[in-house]
Amino acid sequence: MIEIKTPKPGTEKFIKRFEAEHAPYIERGIAPEEAKEKIRLSLERIRKEIESTPEFRSEVTYHSFSSSLSDISNILAQAIKIALEEGVDSAVRFILSTGNPHLIDMLHDILIEHFFEALVQSGKIKLIK
Repeated sequence: MIEIKTPKPGTEKFIKRFEAEHAPYIERGIAPEEAKEKIRLSLERIRKEIESTPEFRSEVTYHSFSSSLSDISNILAQAIKIALEEGVDSAVRFILSTGNPHLIDMLHDILIEHFFEALVQSGKIKLIK
């Protein structure tokens, strides 16, 4: 289990959003798989909100993307840093601007695990077995 002492601003922002969207699950408890699915749905909702804004559509410039492992790792690392410091919405905007649809899935997978641990450790979700 990842030890999280003080959540970064982006994590706190996500936790607040998760609480607002899924308050009933915080009270009654939730299975780990169901919790991760709720996190995935929250991340997907954020992505769709961003993609539907006119500002995003006009700002995004798709460019050729090198698929080297080093490039992918660097972009994902940068996106994770953005998510934790500024928020998921900024990280999703950054990833979508690369024009590589596979990176958004990779980012979601990483963030699901991170936010799952953060929500459990902060007591925002109670796990049941």
